Amino acid sequence: MAKALAIVGKIAFVVGVLFAIVGGIWGGVAEPTNEWVIIVLLIAGILIGLLNVTAKEGPTVLAAAVALIILGIWGTSEITQEMLRPVSQCLWENVVGVVCCFALLMAPAAIIVAVKAVISTAKPGD
Repeated sequence: MAKALAIVGKIAFVVGVLFAIVGGIWGGVAEPTNEWVIIVLLIAGILIGLLNVTAKEGPTVLAAAVALIILGIWGTSEITQEMLRPVSQCLWENVVGVVCCFALLMAPAAIIVAVKAVISTAKPGD
């Protein structure tokens, strides 16, 4: 059973990464426009958080998720748009779209990891 769950977790990770890249490029400006891409990213993120992330990897996943979310917010700000649009409008839209999709993938995983950390901290010592 554990082996089957590990395989599901790995498949969810691969599918999530592929959907984040394709959805980010296809979605255009900063947000995937297709609701199914969003649903797949959220489900994959939940599975990643439940099945793939161990307690040892928790702080790293949380830091990466926060960085992705900050990058997504920074990439959609007007200052960034003014700086990067003259370089390449299409490149800017694609990069911001992919970053936002990765943030959308990792946000549910980060929430689950944070809840797991709080629960493990609240448990009485052995």
